[in-house]
Amino acid sequence: MSNSKINIALFFGGRSAEHEVSILSARSIYNAFSKEKYKIYPIAISKQGYFISPAESEAILFGEQKKVSEINRKNILDQEILNILENKIDLVFPVLHGPYGEDGKIQGFLDTLNIKYVGCDLLASAVGMDKAVMKEIFSYYNIPQSEFRILKKEDVNKQKLPKLFQKLADDLKRPFFIKPANMGSSIGISKVKELSSFKAALKEAFKYDNKLIIESSVEGREIESAVLGSGDQIQVSAAGEIISTHDFYDYQAKYKDQSTELIIPAEISEANKEKIKELSIRAFKAIGAAGISRLDFFVNEKENIILINEINTMPGFTQFSMYPLLFKEVGISYMELLDELVNIALAEAK
Repeated sequence: MSNSKINIALFFGGRSAEHEVSILSARSIYNAFSKEKYKIYPIAISKQGYFISPAESEAILFGEQKKVSEINRKNILDQEILNILENKIDLVFPVLHGPYGEDGKIQGFLDTLNIKYVGCDLLASAVGMDKAVMKEIFSYYNIPQSEFRILKKEDVNKQKLPKLFQKLADDLKRPFFIKPANMGSSIGISKVKELSSFKAALKEAFKYDNKLIIESSVEGREIESAVLGSGDQIQVSAAGEIISTHDFYDYQAKYKDQSTELIIPAEISEANKEKIKELSIRAFKAIGAAGISRLDFFVNEKENIILINEINTMPGFTQFSMYPLLFKEVGISYMELLDELVNIALAEAK
């Protein structure tokens, strides 16, 4: 490129229900990047999928907007943005959470254009986003997790909902959880105790996906770890605990309820801390992840149970998100994390 700085296009917003979270992550990342090392081109993506100019995108990051405004334009990508992608950048940092960003779609688009990017490739992103596929891969690699079933919309017959509910209750016990297979930030998740809540949970989850995960409830603490690296050069953070006043750690608890408590480092045994690190690396490698991921676990020390819940290949990245906070505990600052993610992306793409 024409200057000595690394030129980065920062994608944020996007078409998913996690649009607002993406903006919050991008604001933190944009402000934390060293402007001496990097030239940042912020590029917002509207909920309809339109790419917004850097000038307008920067205004969003410096403002208080919760979503990217829609625009009236024929082309998804205008000439200015095409020129930036083709001629001005070294890589893309796609800070896009959920479908159309974290699921391999944007990664495939960038692969087609031969543009380097931060984070997991198309396949790992798709597997990490689709919890049904993810759980089947974890099963193949004998990574411990809760009992689960996969339910597709076409298989649901309203006349047989009582029978289906009873079958799931017998197999998974009550309460159990219903969640969209392709969604993050705990959006669309419901806890089911009886037939009425089962019907409501199906309706809510099917708003976001045509494929659902039905999981048994686990008595345990919610523990998270963060992973950074690729190949055999993988670092795992300290473990942290989520303590929520909600029935479970849902979207409200994650991003809007100030009473949610984060305990870093988690107060668990040294043996369990090491076990979580081992399982984090196994899960990271199982899906072929690279760069960044956050792992969520259920831990019951009394019964000596550690179960993986899921892997997130582009976790929330605000200054107060678990991913950077977990690495801060082991001496890696927010800015250093960004530097390392860029270095990994550039090295991986060679």
